[in-house]
Amino acid sequence: MLPLKGVRVLDLTAVNGFAAMELADYGAEVIKVERPKGGDAVRFYPPFKDDVSLYHAFMDRGKKSITLDLKTEEGKEILKELVKTADVLIENFKVGTMEKMGLGYDVLSKINPKLVYGALTSYGSTGPEKDYIAYDVAVQAKAGIMDITGFTEGKPTKVGAYIGDHYSCTYLCAAIGMALYHARATGQGQKVETSMFEALVSILEDKFAICDCEGCATRTGNAHPSINPYDVVRCKDGYVALGISTDDQWSKFCIEFGKPEWVEDPKYANNAQRGLHYFGDLRDKLENYLVENFTKAEIDDKCAKIKVPAAGCNTIEEAINQEQIKVRDMIVTVKDQRIGDIKTVGKIIKFHDENKNIDFKSAPILGQNNDEIYGEILSPEKIAELKAKKII
Repeated sequence: MLPLKGVRVLDLTAVNGFAAMELADYGAEVIKVERPKGGDAVRFYPPFKDDVSLYHAFMDRGKKSITLDLKTEEGKEILKELVKTADVLIENFKVGTMEKMGLGYDVLSKINPKLVYGALTSYGSTGPEKDYIAYDVAVQAKAGIMDITGFTEGKPTKVGAYIGDHYSCTYLCAAIGMALYHARATGQGQKVETSMFEALVSILEDKFAICDCEGCATRTGNAHPSINPYDVVRCKDGYVALGISTDDQWSKFCIEFGKPEWVEDPKYANNAQRGLHYFGDLRDKLENYLVENFTKAEIDDKCAKIKVPAAGCNTIEEAINQEQIKVRDMIVTVKDQRIGDIKTVGKIIKFHDENKNIDFKSAPILGQNNDEIYGEILSPEKIAELKAKKII
């Protein structure tokens, strides 16, 4: 099932093209609009295989590519013609850039009233910081993510994955889907916007309540500030994450692992008491016991049996080679037209009547689809002229 089949998307994003990639994954025709000279900078991001960016090969899979110089008047007029054929346009330029070029939503919506215009910004299109430029590391810092990541005695730490890029693009895809639904029902498109900053503020979740009730919490390492043992501890062959969050789970855990006396000990009998004594002595007792007796796999199996959340801390290599990953098609092979088969991330959303063997298409060569796309709106002679003038 490809629910977006028949939807045409003009992708004007640079560096962060995840939103358009997600739309392409689900059937949209995504036309990546790039600079004639060099294209999107993501084409030059490491790692490389045979001089091809694997980052670009992943992020731009399934898209088409055209080149267009939007700094020229002819280039702007051509984009307007393309807008007539599009359902969606996505851009992540600095706030106000499209308006300065005469290509803002107010202009494009008059050309195509059904157009859904998706804007991804750093901090939002209004407010004192609307003109700030941000990459993921800066947004994680500003949103407070680094204040709650890492250990108490350590410095603020970023999350290892590019969560600002991914969360904001996923929110933008959701917004575009809702706006498309509205446009199909009413004939009226609209502009939708998300920002990297707001996306990360949204995932602070309970930290809002903690700040309001108890004073703002900061880093607690891998442990939970008020629920224990909700932590990462050592075992025989590495580390294991425990997510024990109720007294019932604690009781099941202690009995299964041969320590029923911990259930009876008044210092550990309920979560409030465990919280008071966890860093005093329980954590050390628990860790020493697991180090002496159990491996990651044994802890996984035992906790799964009693339905207590737990998982061994995998390396990336261990993680991507898990059977669950394979069964759920989360690592897929894409045949890139330049470098052959590459392994990449599959679809997170599953449609149950979808063919599991979806054929992901290769990322495009720069300008690969110029003749195809421009051939819909321009004569061969005009296309040749524009190429000679380096407008496309």
